[in-house]
Amino acid sequence: MMNQTEASFSPWYRQGLRFGCTQCGKCCTGSPGFIWVTEDEMKEMADFLKLGLKDFKRLYVKKVGQRYSLVEKKKENHSCVFYREKKCQVYAARPLQCRAYPFWKENLLSEESWNQAAQECEGIQAEAPLIARETIEELLEAQQKQGPEEHFVSHP
Repeated sequence: MMNQTEASFSPWYRQGLRFGCTQCGKCCTGSPGFIWVTEDEMKEMADFLKLGLKDFKRLYVKKVGQRYSLVEKKKENHSCVFYREKKCQVYAARPLQCRAYPFWKENLLSEESWNQAAQECEGIQAEAPLIARETIEELLEAQQKQGPEEHFVSHP
């Protein structure tokens, strides 16, 4: 049982949140933005696609300041370059920004922000698997380690 002090410092989602990715692709398309990737993530995706890192970068990556982002298809609703035939072509090797969605800081600020994310993400539903608070916090910590907060804001 949680005491008063623990409860006051616990996030609103202390019981966990329900989410199950349906691979609908809604988080892969839509408004323009950035899909930030690290060197390690680019290498992992390149290996998955059986490409050299240099070729992978030339084909699928753009440099934005000191960072890298996957290219988006502007003529196709700003879809990620890997979103084809209604699915992610690198799902098993997708970057943290994608793996962590919808558990982005801005979606976890309040129950209201989570419910707003649910309007776009069909995987957020009462019947979905319960994701433990610890798992959510591990994802948040990994995101924080990878870069500044704006790393996970999808719109420039």
